[in-house]
This record gives sequence, C-alpha cells and structure tokens, in this order.
Amino acid sequence: MLTTLSCKKDDSTATKPTVSLSATSQTVTEGDGTASITVTLPSTQTSDVTVTANLAGTAILNGDYQVTTDTTLTIAAGSTSATLTFGIFDDEVVESSKTINVTFSSSSATLSSSTATITITDNDTDQSSEGAVSELTWDAGTLVDLDLYLVNNVTITDNSVDSYNVLSGSTNSTGFESLLLSNDLDDDTYYVVTAYSDGARDVNYDFNMKVDGNTVLEDSYSFSASEVGYGYFYGPITKSGTAYSVGRTANSVLWDVKLVAPHLYKGKVTK
Repeated sequence: MLTTLSCKKDDSTATKPTVSLSATSQTVTEGDGTASITVTLPSTQTSDVTVTANLAGTAILNGDYQVTTDTTLTIAAGSTSATLTFGIFDDEVVESSKTINVTFSSSSATLSSSTATITITDNDTDQSSEGAVSELTWDAGTLVDLDLYLVNNVTITDNSVDSYNVLSGSTNSTGFESLLLSNDLDDDTYYVVTAYSDGARDVNYDFNMKVDGNTVLEDSYSFSASEVGYGYFYGPITKSGTAYSVGRTANSVLWDVKLVAPHLYKGKVTK
C-alpha cells in the first residue's frame, strides 16, 4: 500500500533572517546633536524585513530628544541595513544624565539583541550663583514650543495683566528653557512668564527658580491645547542686590496670573 505525503512548504517553519544592532549601549552629550542605531542583516533578502522600535527611558520625547526617522524600520529587499536616528536637544537646563531605552521587535526577522540604551549626559553649569535662574521642563508627547520671559512694569487689574515690558527671553524652538535674572540687573520688581508659543496638545510643565543652588519658587501646572498664545506670570520677584524675595508680601504663596487675551506679549521678542 502506498501512502501519499504532502510536500507543501510550511511557511511557519521557514528560517527567518537574523538582525543585529550596531550599538546596544552608547553615551552622547547634549552638544553631540544626534545619535543613531543601525539594524543590519548578514546578507540581502528577497523581501523587505521590518523592525519596530519602542521607546522608553528617563529622557523626555520631544523635550530632551526627537526621533528623526520612522520608528518602524524597513530593510528593503536587496539591502542589508536601516538606521533609527535621534536628534538630541542642546538646552541650558541643568539636568542629570538621562536614557533613551529602545526595545526592538520584528515578525519578519530574529533579533540577535532586542534592546539598546542611549545615555544623554548634560553639558550645562549651574548659574544660580549669578542671580535667579528659572527653568521650564514639560512632559513627553508631540513636539511643542514653550518659552520663558523676564518682564517688569507689570500692571494688574482684577487679577488680569493689563500691560508689561519684556526684558529678555529663553525661546528655543526645541528643548527646555532656562532664563537668568542676573545680579547685574537693576533692583526692581520682576515677573517670569511661562508661555505656550506653539503646539497642538495639552502640556504639563514644571517650573522652578533657584538662587545660590536653593529652590525659591516652584510649580507644576498645565496648558490646554487651546491656550497657545497664553502665558502665566510668576511673581512678583523683588530684587535687592543679590537677594530675591517672591510674592506680594513676605511668606506669601505663589501668585500666577493668566492672560485673558490671546496675546503672548506686547512688543516684539526676537527668537
């Protein structure tokens, strides 16, 4: 008796190509500007191979860095590699080292290693011995533009800002913001404004001010997606020589005033 055997190929048992990573652990500084990880095949394939990168870690997406390529990498048929590229933001905020943790997965290949870590080291120095330093950071999400401004001659009526004068600003289009109220400035009453310059999402931010390494003012607050063009005024900050006091009276709580009109400032600030 003869038995007929099926010779149909079982695609589920087909051998998948193996993809390797160019760097599973690397360290860059903010000033380096870029970082990358390349996925590589040992030989060309007759069909595309896709590898997906998932991002985590302590570095803030679109705050500390951005991804400048698609997170789904395609090694095209006939090619042997594709590269995941990051743009590293060089801001002036003093921070500890942060990491981008990347986990790779693929349904069309086997990974020799599935994880990689990029450590971003800071290249900034603390300026709080030179005056009152304000720093503004925010949460991960799509790219947004938040700014800091130093203003004086603020007039307020019924908890609304009527007018003010812009003295300086920290207006990076990418990265976090740092602003110095210098000891060299005239003794006066100042405010620091956190401003939502550009974006299309709700933003949770952290604001803090340091003098001689000590935090004298801090807040965690948010802008809604509809508040582009709005700002919050922190102060008054009274400067006397190298001493700074915050609040309407001694030991008063933080006073922030939301602009009621959709105008970030009166007068031109060059970015």
